[in-house]
Amino acid sequence: MKGIHRQLATAAAVLAALTIGLIGTPAGAAPPAAKPDSAAKPAAVDNDDVYTVERLANGQTRIGLHQHAGNAEALRRDLRAAGKNVLSAGQAPPGGSMSPLACVSYGTAVQWCDHAWGYGGFNDPQVYFLDHTPAGFPVTAAVADWYQSPGIDAYYRWHTAGCPGGGRHCVHVRTYSPGPNEFGVTYWSPNAPNGPVDVYLANHMAGTNQARKSTCHELGHALGLGHNSSTNSCMVQGRIGAGWSLRPSSQDFEVLNRVYPRPGT
Repeated sequence: MKGIHRQLATAAAVLAALTIGLIGTPAGAAPPAAKPDSAAKPAAVDNDDVYTVERLANGQTRIGLHQHAGNAEALRRDLRAAGKNVLSAGQAPPGGSMSPLACVSYGTAVQWCDHAWGYGGFNDPQVYFLDHTPAGFPVTAAVADWYQSPGIDAYYRWHTAGCPGGGRHCVHVRTYSPGPNEFGVTYWSPNAPNGPVDVYLANHMAGTNQARKSTCHELGHALGLGHNSSTNSCMVQGRIGAGWSLRPSSQDFEVLNRVYPRPGT
């Protein structure tokens, strides 16, 4: 059954790519005109991880993995100025049973260490992305891309439909207003297989190819991936340049297949 669903999802992704201004939008909303992306390509990819750490009221430690716009240190300065607890370059965030050396990797793709969903009684973890975003954010298309991955099932829902429960996981996807050095952030606690996980997309990207790439990027974090070092994957950091992929790579899919190895549906 999942093979049929993946074929349908692929068709949906193609249609969504042709109508990028409408995806991730409730019925009847008018999309803005698409905005051009910068033609400048960074001289080199800055794939440095930018982490914030905070203690929640329930005592849980929440990690924020931030997507910078090409300069990790510039984003760290912005976050510190905003009063955030920002880790220094190379400083590992607090974790649980896994060390960074034990994280799953394949080619240029890696797992987000200490972050993986529980199966919840299913052969594959079931993750529902609850879309709160306005026009110009292609959440539908990005979810369809990630549904192609073995090991884990990603589903789209408009947020008013709510979380289905029953062992299924839900991720809220919203927009926010950061500075120009940030494209998105995903919040998750280490070794919290039932979440909560929250995704935020910078509203200054609306209607651009950057929004397509960065939406794919943050949803990949929400499934358990870290940063890919190749521009063939949306999981690479930074502002898109010529030839950069707006979608996951086969190596991203293989890492998810290894993080979630139980035979799927």
